Amino acid sequence: MGLRRRTVLLGAAGAAVLAAAGCSTAAPAAPVNPPSSSPPPPTTAADPAAQVLARIADVPVLCWHQLRDWRPGDSASARATLICPPAAFRTQLDALRDGGYTTISPDQHLAHLTTGAPLPPKPVLLTFDDSRGSQITTGVPELARRGMHAAFFVMTVPLGKPTWMSRDDVRRLHDAGHTVAAHTYDHHRADRYAGTDWDVQLVRPRAELEAITGAPVRHFAYPYGDWSPADFAPLDAAGYVTAYQLAEKPVDPTRPALTLRRTLVGSTWDGPALVAAMSRP
Repeated sequence: MGLRRRTVLLGAAGAAVLAAAGCSTAAPAAPVNPPSSSPPPPTTAADPAAQVLARIADVPVLCWHQLRDWRPGDSASARATLICPPAAFRTQLDALRDGGYTTISPDQHLAHLTTGAPLPPKPVLLTFDDSRGSQITTGVPELARRGMHAAFFVMTVPLGKPTWMSRDDVRRLHDAGHTVAAHTYDHHRADRYAGTDWDVQLVRPRAELEAITGAPVRHFAYPYGDWSPADFAPLDAAGYVTAYQLAEKPVDPTRPALTLRRTLVGSTWDGPALVAAMSRP
């Protein structure tokens, strides 16, 4: 997300209560507590969306953008969440390592959400948006020092330009075990797409990234975190299995895997502040 302020990132959408319906000829026992005045709609354990909602709070998802020191021309809003000084970034990663967190991939995240596949203790998903070159020069080495992996949501239009990732950078990310994912062609808001926009912003970037990495690209992040239900069918058709937003909007209860929330990491957060933010809904 880089052309306007995006506040974030993630937060868990809150666990949905799964009601299992059983068949019995015996009269049901009286409830111990009176029923809620507003009971949740009934679901079944076989409902895929309900399964995702029930597990969505299990994994905090964090998001960064630029990793560099502040400059005189940087706005206050950019300094707050979009430009994280390397020293602060190192402190934040140290807090995750020292707190016993283990990084996972979007594929692991999806498998857990949809099937209950087991995860390591204290899982966390780290994500980076916008194809910034500082993610390569600062982010990747710091992750490697701590044995961590992340997902990089790549916008394709700036690839190869100064201060941005190159195509070789993207290939090396994949080869190093990171997830290469899509972040559109040129960062236009997904909630305003019409006509050929979905092809330009969803289909073509995926094809380009797959040509670079030689691997499937299955995950997407919305620019600015903005989305519309009209995006869901084109995302499905383009081959995406997850899509990540920020934290301003709730998860769509019918398509939670395409509206997963992320916490935008504050650039001044120390370790305790980061860990505290990860526990907030």
